[in-house]
Amino acid sequence: MDDGLEKSCVLNSRGKKFLPYDEKSARVASAFCRLFELARVLRSKEGCPWDREQTPRSMRGALVEETFEAVDAITEGDAMHSKEELGDLFFNATLVCSMFDEQWEAGRNAGGKKDGFAFEDALDDVCQKLIRRHPHVFAAAKGVKAESVPGLWDSIKENVEGRKSDCVLDSVPKEFPPLLKACKFQRKAAKKGFDWPDADSALAKMNEELGEVKSASLEGNSGHLEEECGDMLFAAVNYVQKLGVDPVLALERANKKFYERFSYVQHKCEQLEPGKDMASLGLEQMEAFWKECKLAGN
Repeated sequence: MDDGLEKSCVLNSRGKKFLPYDEKSARVASAFCRLFELARVLRSKEGCPWDREQTPRSMRGALVEETFEAVDAITEGDAMHSKEELGDLFFNATLVCSMFDEQWEAGRNAGGKKDGFAFEDALDDVCQKLIRRHPHVFAAAKGVKAESVPGLWDSIKENVEGRKSDCVLDSVPKEFPPLLKACKFQRKAAKKGFDWPDADSALAKMNEELGEVKSASLEGNSGHLEEECGDMLFAAVNYVQKLGVDPVLALERANKKFYERFSYVQHKCEQLEPGKDMASLGLEQMEAFWKECKLAGN
């Protein structure tokens, strides 16, 4: 094995190869290199005009979209679809990293300020971070149980990586969707001991907030009603998390179920009264179709 491959091996605390650079590693490395080269070609003068015009900021939506599509495929349990969507996600991440790499190379060649970063540094940094955050695997820490690993990560982030801020919630990205942000806020607060002791307590708080929504709905003050609805939703998220369920995944599952059942209802209405608006059939008929779909196991 040459020096390049030797350096690619993951080492444990005793300097021995933890995992060898085997044929599988070589195939994955080759495939990733091909993806990297494709991204560079598409961004080149001889490449694609659309890809060449993109910037890291313009690619934000694509990254979010591809991430959700990958999550959907995994949720469906479809391995082939997951392969496709994860591949798309890998490509988009590679394309964005290539853009930052171009900025870095341009700055270096001009002898000025180096904007961006080198592509390989992004990969090296995450490898170093993973090794640093797993001392129970790569260093002397032993006897670490699975449930204590997240706490260990947070400790390393704050005390070793210097990420400690004035508020633990500052590490949650401001651009997160509201539901995901609520989940993250609550989890981080819970790690500091600020949380209900059990699910029943969280349920009581949710019911309390529901009562406040009902009261606010009678006031005619839309601003206050919006505030109370937000509190109720936040409390509901907390209750769901106390049950050990991921609210984001649970809501997406409900969305998918609603889509399937509503599609069934719409199709049945169109069969019953072709050319007519389904609303003309009335809620009772639509509810009957809904229950029919539900009984069928959808």
